[in-house]
Amino acid sequence: MEGIRHVVEANGPIFTTIFAALSIASVTVVVWRIWLNHQAKTDLADFLTRFKEQLATGGRKAALDLCAQEPGVIPKVFTAALQTCDQGKVATRNAMANLIELEIIPDLNFLLPLVLVFAKLAPMFGLLGTVWGMILAFGKIAGVTKVNPSDLANDIGMALYTTAEGLLLAIPLIFAYTMFRERVNRFELELQRAAEAALNLQPQLAARKT
Repeated sequence: MEGIRHVVEANGPIFTTIFAALSIASVTVVVWRIWLNHQAKTDLADFLTRFKEQLATGGRKAALDLCAQEPGVIPKVFTAALQTCDQGKVATRNAMANLIELEIIPDLNFLLPLVLVFAKLAPMFGLLGTVWGMILAFGKIAGVTKVNPSDLANDIGMALYTTAEGLLLAIPLIFAYTMFRERVNRFELELQRAAEAALNLQPQLAARKT
């Protein structure tokens, strides 16, 4: 507690509020994105096995019901395939491609720009605190023949602590953004495999109208 109090005093009320708000917002956004990624995940092999079973036993309606009940982004691709299977492979391929490009990928990128903004803002606020602390310190030094080091402690503390806090926030945010971008790339590959699997089933989908 003593260390926290010291940091708060060194930061001052303005920068303490800024970094506290930025920390809370950053953690919230990162945790939210992790939860959304978990919700978007689907085991393609397992889903495809159950999809074929439902299609064989209950026709399109049963397959559509399975897609509606299953979480994740892959069932959406199969839903698009089911809805356009009577129009031929070209229409099915276009429908799945449009769904992936215009709906699913933007959803998977949701909040990523905000993570990047926070990662860039944190060191900038840290630099601002550094400059502001040095301005205050030099203001006390100017025109004074003898300076008591303790009079400069808070200002120098602001300069150092805000820099460190900005970096401590930015580094994990950049790491999180990089991991999220890589996860989106893996999702895109999974979606392409799902679309290919659905397209291979198009003749069976068209044949099972019940």
